[in-house]
Amino acid sequence: MVKKLGIFMCFWLLTFSLFGQNLISYVTLNTDEAYIGQPVRLTVSVYSSTWFTSGIDVGNIQVDGALTVYFRSLSNSRDFSGKTHAGVDFYYNVFPTQEGVITIPSLSINIESPKPGGFKGIKRTITTRPKVLTVKGIPAGYDPNNWLVSSSLNISEKWSASLSDIKVGDVVQRTIYRSAQGTLSEFLPVTKWDSITGVSIYPKRPQLNTRKSKAAVSATRSETVNYLFEKEGDIVIPPIEYVYWNYNTKKFYKKEIDSLVVSVKPNADLAMLASIKKSLQKEVVEAIQAEETPFLIFGIEPKLFFQYLISGLVILFLLFKILKRVIPYIITKYNSYLASETYAFAKVKKAIVKNDYFLFLELIPSWLNRIPDNNKSLQEMVRISGSKQLEDVLKDIDKVTFSLEKKSEAKSFKLLLKELKLMRKNHFKQQHTNHKSTIKNTKWLNPTASD
Repeated sequence: MVKKLGIFMCFWLLTFSLFGQNLISYVTLNTDEAYIGQPVRLTVSVYSSTWFTSGIDVGNIQVDGALTVYFRSLSNSRDFSGKTHAGVDFYYNVFPTQEGVITIPSLSINIESPKPGGFKGIKRTITTRPKVLTVKGIPAGYDPNNWLVSSSLNISEKWSASLSDIKVGDVVQRTIYRSAQGTLSEFLPVTKWDSITGVSIYPKRPQLNTRKSKAAVSATRSETVNYLFEKEGDIVIPPIEYVYWNYNTKKFYKKEIDSLVVSVKPNADLAMLASIKKSLQKEVVEAIQAEETPFLIFGIEPKLFFQYLISGLVILFLLFKILKRVIPYIITKYNSYLASETYAFAKVKKAIVKNDYFLFLELIPSWLNRIPDNNKSLQEMVRISGSKQLEDVLKDIDKVTFSLEKKSEAKSFKLLLKELKLMRKNHFKQQHTNHKSTIKNTKWLNPTASD
């Protein structure tokens, strides 16, 4: 055992001497136990015995069973084993969303830091150890649908009209506004609207908002309902109670909106009551549909849309890279083709197909000049080829064309094209034979050591 420990210490000292610096990273929580919705302060700390040559980005931390909010980072210094280290602390809040044990996962952090005495940053990846947080459920006796963890809660309400002069068929809008510190809008519970005899209640879509500063977070929730008074007499609007647990004082608090009595007067004109109810019901249905309908971009879910967008951009980038190489290659090949014997002969063939002898004579010199190793005229090539038919058809077409007596027949041009192709084929065949013979003779005249 002592021997193994000695080997380990030697290895550790060797490692320290090779890298010459100490890198430290860890995660801390301000508590090991919390309620659902309670903010738990999470700090990610990264330290170096030298310094950091570039910024550190921990990014958003994903925790199963919790919501995470990033606040800020602060440069810091701290002593480890009697030596001062430079570092950065990253501050987050973790809000548990389920009862049980949740784990802050191990984090891989990319940093750049020089060796002692150096100045050039060396890229490294350091990791933190996982942290465990125990999440308590909602205490017995408290309504899960009216549960909130907050450092403070403020409530206000507003009516759209005075309640002192209400008659049957009137619609009055009631808005309750809540603001809470140290929580997110997702945790503000929905207000429970108790049923009231003689009154129909039509909730509107709530307005939620979360505000974040460099050190704190707060949330607001605004809820509006329409009250339709349908019967005359005294109507009691019941109180509304909100409960929250203050994580600073470790106490439960209640806040209540008092009940009130509304004296509803009779109304002789009740014909419009059914129409008003129908209109209010339609508003509620539209609000529910708006909440249930997912946000879409061009009819596609945002996640899928951005996947398509990224894939499309990658394809366009690759296509651009390919075309950047292919287009110059195609242009070069096309220009080579325009300067080739093949292209020149293709133009000659077109002139023959059109029965245009003058164009044929105009294009012949260009074609002959592009035949490799050729300095002969058409007449010389025809004579060398020994084609009597080609010689005769050229004379016939020439005679007819310049006599202006009649136009050469199409079959003469067909024969000209046929014989011209044959002559061209034989010429290239002869050139190829001569080329092989030249290579063979050159090899014989310059024998190698292996011959």
